[in-house]
Amino acid sequence: MKRFLILLAFFIPLTIVAQNITITGNVSSDIESLPSVNIIEKGTTNGVVSDFNGNYTITVKQNATLVFSFLGYETKEIAVQGKKKINVILKEDNSFLNEIVVEGFAGVVGQARRRAESIQSIPESVVTMTATEIENAGITNLQSFSAQVPNVNFNTSQNVGVNFVTVRGIPQIRNGEAPISFVIDGVTVPDSNLLNQELFDLAMVEVVKGPQGALYGKNAIAGAINIVTKKPTNSFRNKVNIGYASGNTIKGQGAFSGPIVKDKVYYRVSGSYRKSDGLFYNITNETPPDYFDDYSARGQLFFNVTDDFKITLSGQYNNINGGGLYYHIPANGASTVDPNEIDDVVATSDVLGKAFLKNLFAFAKLEYDFENMKLQSVTSYNKAERNGTGDLDHSAAPILLQDQDSNSEVFNQEFRLSSKDTSSKISWDLGAFYQRNERYLRTLAQADFGFFAPPFAPTGTFSDLGVSDFTNTYNTIALFGFLDYKLSDKVTLSFGLRYDNDQIEQVNPALNSEDSKNDSEIQPKFSISYAPYKDVLLFANYGRGYRVGGFNAQKTTIFDREYQAETSDNYELGFKSSWWNNRFILNIAAFYTNLNNQQQYGLQLTPPNIILGNYNYDRSSIKGFEVDMKLRVSKYLDIIASYGAVDASIKEAGRAGDTDRTPFNGVRTPFVPQDSFNVSLQSNVPVSESVSLRGILNLKGTGEILWHEELPDLKSPRYNLLDLRFGANFNKKLDITLWGANILDEKYAQEFYSSQSIGGPGQDLIWLGNPATYGVELSYKF
Repeated sequence: MKRFLILLAFFIPLTIVAQNITITGNVSSDIESLPSVNIIEKGTTNGVVSDFNGNYTITVKQNATLVFSFLGYETKEIAVQGKKKINVILKEDNSFLNEIVVEGFAGVVGQARRRAESIQSIPESVVTMTATEIENAGITNLQSFSAQVPNVNFNTSQNVGVNFVTVRGIPQIRNGEAPISFVIDGVTVPDSNLLNQELFDLAMVEVVKGPQGALYGKNAIAGAINIVTKKPTNSFRNKVNIGYASGNTIKGQGAFSGPIVKDKVYYRVSGSYRKSDGLFYNITNETPPDYFDDYSARGQLFFNVTDDFKITLSGQYNNINGGGLYYHIPANGASTVDPNEIDDVVATSDVLGKAFLKNLFAFAKLEYDFENMKLQSVTSYNKAERNGTGDLDHSAAPILLQDQDSNSEVFNQEFRLSSKDTSSKISWDLGAFYQRNERYLRTLAQADFGFFAPPFAPTGTFSDLGVSDFTNTYNTIALFGFLDYKLSDKVTLSFGLRYDNDQIEQVNPALNSEDSKNDSEIQPKFSISYAPYKDVLLFANYGRGYRVGGFNAQKTTIFDREYQAETSDNYELGFKSSWWNNRFILNIAAFYTNLNNQQQYGLQLTPPNIILGNYNYDRSSIKGFEVDMKLRVSKYLDIIASYGAVDASIKEAGRAGDTDRTPFNGVRTPFVPQDSFNVSLQSNVPVSESVSLRGILNLKGTGEILWHEELPDLKSPRYNLLDLRFGANFNKKLDITLWGANILDEKYAQEFYSSQSIGGPGQDLIWLGNPATYGVELSYKF
């Protein structure tokens, strides 16, 4: 009898589980997929929301009824009746147009923790934009997206693919790793050259701040950026977009999706083309130096092999050609310039810079659903080739030239096992990851010796000054796990752990040398969240971040042969809330970060050689806070605002190469804006059932920036950029938009290089942000 009771006690839970069923599906309108739709098991509190592509997964009783509800659409109820897949099409509620009641903001779903969740319910600082918000705000790349996010600054410089992203006081360095993980459709793209590619046909873009190593692995020391593209659909949906803007800029985009075999095989093909003559002017060769020609294409195939087994194949190609090295120099032949006074700076190079970036990115994703878990395999390949050539003296005289290749070839393999029972108190992920990353860097500087000494060589006889030519190879193996446990309806604990091991090798023909070293790090993450009320969340978390080290071209007086891995310990307190029936959303976070071996970029000028390299500060620290707010003042007016401030400073600069850097103790960290803010007024006015108008006025402010620790008094001042967009939509299909960016024509520096920082000859160099630009766009869905 005792054994029978024990067996009965064991089988009762299994019987309860067997009575449940996990359902997947998609929610859409007649035109497009619908994100953030509420799906509730009727008569219970068990519910989920559809993700950025309208997909959902929910575990319910076999005899349950699902209720689908979404703002502006009719609510729909569907009995489960043992079905494992339920696709739903919601119809618009036309009476919504005439309602006087002001509705609150719809919930937003993100992927900060590698699974679809409401961003208001997770203990992370996250900013997420849906497809509609991306289109309305005119987001075309990560630089335009970062303008909406506090404590995130994204600049470009020099050539196509040279990017500088700073997140919460942690900057990117030249020829090194970005401080964030860059993820497209769940696949890591480990090349910072690709960060600012053209964004098109997107379902979601988001940034999650703070170290995310436990979830994303190495180099997510300051956070992660998730890009989610729109997926193939089981019905035909198409969209085209054309535009014209300042600088004789033309733009064309298209996306086409539908079934190849109904319910079994779907496709999606999308592409983007953008060409511009340029916005600046070079007074020496009388040619705009910032021309570009950018085309990209993406193809996706989705195979619904069975209800439990699915395959996704995706490939993307980018080809960008443009001007390069169009630095602006001081006017009237001066060697230095005050970064506060850059109105009259113009390009004077005698050589028209040229640059290109070609990239192939492809992956295969296999997913198999077990009863209460999912197994996923992702295999990806990425190859990028980048080159920039042009003037190195940046003057009208033919003195110096430069040529640089920066290529990468990466193979990734990840296996991930995840829970999927939405009714359980525990959710978890386990996985393993392998990556092989080969990165080639060749930098060549040349001098016209005939210009310097005509008696000894004819003008036009160029000789090499300094050469770096090496390949760094990273072989990475990682194991990771993450657990989310609901102690109660109000308290949730989260714990993640990841171990990364990097074997780093360099082959350097210029030095006839081969070197190797090993970097490894355990990256834990711990969070606790408390929800005292339905729409209020308090959280605290700790996370460790890790940015891999590497080898320089050679040792110099200011940096060593190698630079060390960078680690961080981050502590954060946060508050998320929704008030007034979701008409007012307020999120606040404060953070403190200790950094060990923070990486920094240096340039060694020892004529005739010019050598680039990276070095470390022994210890630095960051403290700061940020506030995000959404307010629906009326049915037709929203105010979106955010503010962030950081205090990032070097505590112990240490020693690099033969240089004692301790005099820089206490100096602010270079490239970090002191603060940033964003204020946006947004309005959407339905004129009739078929016509609606919208307008967005956006002001973005970026605080004072220090460029070199050696020159703590040389800073760029605050600048503010004002953007405006106005559009009209007809029948939810045709959209016309007029827009202006930086309409006050603010002059500001994206990068400021001072010749004083290396104590050698030359001029100050400034990479300017774009002047005022205006354009018009038309899009049509069918």
